[in-house]
Amino acid sequence: MGADTEELPDAAALIATVIAPAAERVDVVGVQRSAIDALAAAGLFGSPLAPAPQRELAELLAAADASTWFCWVQHQTPLRTLALASPSDATPDVENLRDRLLACMKAGRLQSAVAFAHLRRGWPPNPVATRTADGWMLNGTLDWVTSWDIADVVMIMARTDQANAPTVVSCFLPAGRADVSTLGLEVGEPLSLLAMGGTHTRSLSLRDVFVPEASVAAVDDLGDWLAADSVKTVDASPAAFGVTRGALRELNELAAARGDADTERSVRLLALQCREIRRAAYSLADRPSESNSAERLELRAASLDLVVRATTAVVIARAGAGVLSGTSAERRVREAMFLQIQAQTGDSRRAGLRWISDNRATGKPAIRR
Repeated sequence: MGADTEELPDAAALIATVIAPAAERVDVVGVQRSAIDALAAAGLFGSPLAPAPQRELAELLAAADASTWFCWVQHQTPLRTLALASPSDATPDVENLRDRLLACMKAGRLQSAVAFAHLRRGWPPNPVATRTADGWMLNGTLDWVTSWDIADVVMIMARTDQANAPTVVSCFLPAGRADVSTLGLEVGEPLSLLAMGGTHTRSLSLRDVFVPEASVAAVDDLGDWLAADSVKTVDASPAAFGVTRGALRELNELAAARGDADTERSVRLLALQCREIRRAAYSLADRPSESNSAERLELRAASLDLVVRATTAVVIARAGAGVLSGTSAERRVREAMFLQIQAQTGDSRRAGLRWISDNRATGKPAIRR
């Protein structure tokens, strides 16, 4: 529902039998490491696929259970960072770090978490990385660290406190599943979240946490990192299309069971909008250097509006049953709410608000071809 093609049939079958049936339980007790291990055993957790099938995999996971998708996607950034890391004066021991972690991360034997959203904030930096003779010292707080309980390692990205030429230090520490105590690291209780409560998200407090050179993957210029991040955050997330597809599949099943022509029409129109927005968004994402950021942001906003309308449509169709706690309809509405703020920047926030206030009446993006 809502996809141009149905790729990855083996992955779709695994997700349908392992991930989807547990989604409501996961929403309460959290993503189970056994589910991650099943994805890893099928080659769906470590080494990234080509862009098109990687997006399809993300959509399939989000359609089944967005909490599992979010834990899965958290692994991709540390994996990519370590895979691309190369030795430098700032990271002399990175080859040893790669030898120690990368193969296991690619195979899914090690699951990683990541903390970097704070880098999008302005001054002052938090947390702060300070150079020492043989490594770095971390101080500050991390408000959102997803996957903590089921991850073996976490990649923390911390800014240096230099006003001129600040850098970003990407370093690896043991995470919750490793059951290793890190001096100066205090782990908060699981956060009580309106949505995505199954993602094992906690806060971390860092007080003089020492990171040796051997655990540092990269030291990058902050401006370069922010520029690269700004390119990625203007695009629509595959998860928005995935949650939309999951909602439309449920809506289609309701329509078929009831022989309801009005619901069938809603499915058809929403699916058409999903395909149009998806096709345009991915086309622009594949050629970022040529594309217009404003148009990409508009398509991102349109995809986020669509996922709200699609999940709301299921609640409407289910009537009173749609607001029962613990149902797929209720869970997806909350997932759609979470996607409104995931990877949000000032530009994407403004684009989203503009879309709702200016374009909501039409329900269709101004797709340029």
